[in-house]
Amino acid sequence: MTRLSTLRLRMWWQSAFWVIPVLGVAAGWLLDNLSLVLDETLYDASQATFTVSTVAATTLLAAVAGGMVTFTGFVFSVVLLVLQFGSTQYSPRTVSYFLRSRRIQWVLAIFLATIVFSSLSVLEVGSSGRDEFVPVASVALAVWLLLISLGAFLVLLNTVSRRIRVDSVLSDIGAKSRQQMTRRATLASALEAEPVQHVPAAASDAVLIRFEGRPGQIVAVDAVALCRLARRLRCQITLLVRTGDGVSVGSHVAVVSGARPRDRQVSRCLLTASERSLAYDPLYALRILSDVALRALSPGVNDPTTAVRALDEVEGVLRAASPLPLGPVRLPAGDGSVILRSPTWSDIVDLALLEVVDAGLTQFQITRRVTALLNDLLADLPEPRHKALLRYKRRLAQGIESLPAEYQAVAHTGDRQGIGGSR
Repeated sequence: MTRLSTLRLRMWWQSAFWVIPVLGVAAGWLLDNLSLVLDETLYDASQATFTVSTVAATTLLAAVAGGMVTFTGFVFSVVLLVLQFGSTQYSPRTVSYFLRSRRIQWVLAIFLATIVFSSLSVLEVGSSGRDEFVPVASVALAVWLLLISLGAFLVLLNTVSRRIRVDSVLSDIGAKSRQQMTRRATLASALEAEPVQHVPAAASDAVLIRFEGRPGQIVAVDAVALCRLARRLRCQITLLVRTGDGVSVGSHVAVVSGARPRDRQVSRCLLTASERSLAYDPLYALRILSDVALRALSPGVNDPTTAVRALDEVEGVLRAASPLPLGPVRLPAGDGSVILRSPTWSDIVDLALLEVVDAGLTQFQITRRVTALLNDLLADLPEPRHKALLRYKRRLAQGIESLPAEYQAVAHTGDRQGIGGSR
């Protein structure tokens, strides 16, 4: 199985909300069969009337099954409304972050297992022509499943309340971005990638490769497969797209010098999906952090404290990216080569700060937090990383100069809390 096929399977698993709940349905059916075997083993007609009556067993099992159906529908309707409302407070693209919670899926699986088991157990009361037959083990297991479901409900409340809190959302998204930044650098090192200052101009015999496949957002590039293709054909493949770009049928995706591969051969090395992947695209996570900050700074929301919290995570992402080899890279492939486009340090800084700084020039919390961010990064990062940061320091100074003189010193003060922690 190729790396791209493995990644495609992993992405399907991440977005497949229904798999775990279906396992819960199967578990309920399996438990019913096992408990029936146990009941048949323990059954004694002379003692059956002294345990639980058939009427009581039927009433209990029917109440558990019917009550759990109503309870599950009500609970998850409310949960989905809460998650939808919470996501609109940050960014619509955080909906997938909420719904991919494994805890929520496992809780739903427990609820469904209880419903299926209890519903099937009702049919076993007085079955096989024995009016007095009571599946005592099934009744006991149904009660235990009900108690487990109540415990799962408490877990669900805790999970939902945590996942809609802005601090938890931003922390998780920032952690994903930092993790993927490091992972991509490790992968580039394993492929012996050589950084190049500029993507070379196309040769006179170069031809364009057009995309053939499912339109969407590029989620991953199979660099290993591209290297094999370039080695076999002894050609140079220069990708024109990178992770996060949108492509459609006929889009220009590569320039090839030398022997020309088929368009489909190159297109197969690009994995597309209907949306960018939060788990495999570090710049997408950074984009969401910027969107959250921008939404918080909009006049309709006016929540600069949330924007400050987003800038906390932005600083962490910039620190994680600063020591990495950024920019386009060349992958050797025998007599051929592959050139992959990759974001530069300036690209990452622009994505992180361009819109937020411009939108927050009149917000004291933002100017103070960005000042602290820039001062700390300039003090810690090497000289080659300063140019992009100094550009925003100058932009910040220009914006602050438009404020009344008595406020300029306040706005210029670096403060990691925005307001309340100046230093």
